[in-house]
Amino acid sequence: MSEEWVDIVDENNNVIGTAPRSEMRRQKLLHRASYIVITNKLGQVYVQRRTATKDYCPSMLDACCGGVVAAGEDILSSAYRELAEEMGIRDVSLTPHGSFLHINSEGKVWGALFSCQYDGELTLQAEEVEYVLLMTPQEMLARESEFTPDSLDAIRLWLSPL
Repeated sequence: MSEEWVDIVDENNNVIGTAPRSEMRRQKLLHRASYIVITNKLGQVYVQRRTATKDYCPSMLDACCGGVVAAGEDILSSAYRELAEEMGIRDVSLTPHGSFLHINSEGKVWGALFSCQYDGELTLQAEEVEYVLLMTPQEMLARESEFTPDSLDAIRLWLSPL
């Protein structure tokens, strides 16, 4: 299987090159990722437990579905692809919530945030998602040390007033 290539971006979110995903992680290069907050009709958020084999924040809770945008991929297409791959969710409408820049010691990412409501069956991608919990935003923020830091930035953006 060939390695995934990703667009590398500058501080203004403009593409400045491409790199293999492993190089992006190793050098902590600024890249793009899609983030999707999935809620049910009760307003609970689907929270993923990441598998221990993930290259970023293994075994942590993730407040969002989503992932790294492939080289040349449109951000909305990435969001729909990640929903289908990770959770088996198709045929939903995504609401955009803007973008955010997340930088910490683990890496740098420009995140594009979307949300959707879903109440159907899930088909989890075994390589990515160990299991899913339903949590309120307040429960998630109370347990923030268990979550990937970038997904908390996404949740805070989602919760922020316009």
